[in-house]
Amino acid sequence: MKKIIYLHGLESEPGGPKVSFLAEKGMVYAPAMDYETLDLHEFILTLGMPDLIIGSSMGGYIADIIGSHLGVDVLLFNPALHSRSIEVEFDDEDPYGNEYDKRTIILGTEDDVINPEVTKSIRPKWDNEATFDEIEGMGHRTPLDVFVNMYNKHA
Repeated sequence: MKKIIYLHGLESEPGGPKVSFLAEKGMVYAPAMDYETLDLHEFILTLGMPDLIIGSSMGGYIADIIGSHLGVDVLLFNPALHSRSIEVEFDDEDPYGNEYDKRTIILGTEDDVINPEVTKSIRPKWDNEATFDEIEGMGHRTPLDVFVNMYNKHA
């Protein structure tokens, strides 16, 4: 059974229909996240070894970092790789590791919170093969049908 971690966005609540959908696909861990007090090192130690990490917005940013340390596939929805309203404290200046497997980034073309064009233009040192999938007309929030379709396509 697939082990999936789902990290919600900054202003979102844990649970909901996306987590219910994921629970049909495997064992899902979808904790309540407080990004302002997150100790990333401690959090990674609690995760074990998932098969997939999914994150949305700020959760996408954190999922991206965790995936780079664990070598786990990540599916990121409008990740806050830039333009974050808060900054997470890290022990190191560069929080990224270099153990990537598959990295898929889903972008809403109408996202007015995290500019998708900026997201496509940044390339961290380890990112040579991220897959981008753009959803025409989607804003920052990901509708359930898009979430399900992108999971089925990329997970």
